[in-house]
Amino acid sequence: MTTERNAERLQHAMDDRDPAGPGDRGLFAERLEELFRSVPDPSGRRYTGSAIARKSTELGYKLGESYLSQLRSGKARTPSFRTVEGIAAAFGVDVRYFLEDAGRRRNREDIDMMRLQADRTIHEAAHRLAGLPESSITIVNELIKVLRVQQGLPADPAAGADNGEAGRP
Repeated sequence: MTTERNAERLQHAMDDRDPAGPGDRGLFAERLEELFRSVPDPSGRRYTGSAIARKSTELGYKLGESYLSQLRSGKARTPSFRTVEGIAAAFGVDVRYFLEDAGRRRNREDIDMMRLQADRTIHEAAHRLAGLPESSITIVNELIKVLRVQQGLPADPAAGADNGEAGRP
């Protein structure tokens, strides 16, 4: 797909689904903020605007911290496609996250996986399961389901994926 076509799709998505209303930051700002909330940096912490601007620039997409802040707040609402590419690259997601719902769903799964990988406790638990017989792993999985239900979560996190619940603590 050409850059021109992607830019058209981005503008179309913002025009059709990003009505500017009082207090409305806009679709792009909401999706951008979701990345800041959901995608951990290599140390497992939340990215800062300065880190994303720097990383984007290092990857060849010039991006200033102040402009990124304006995009996050919704004050700037029409980034160039090149800027969107840079932000997506810095977060490690496909640019389609900002363009279409199907791409966003795929990236949501990737984001959930990155969050799980960054969580040292989950990582350690998974390593402890290595080498156990399948019957033992089944018992542990059943226990996890019981604990999730007791906490008011769906027994299977994948079951909440359609309504945005997957991967939430």
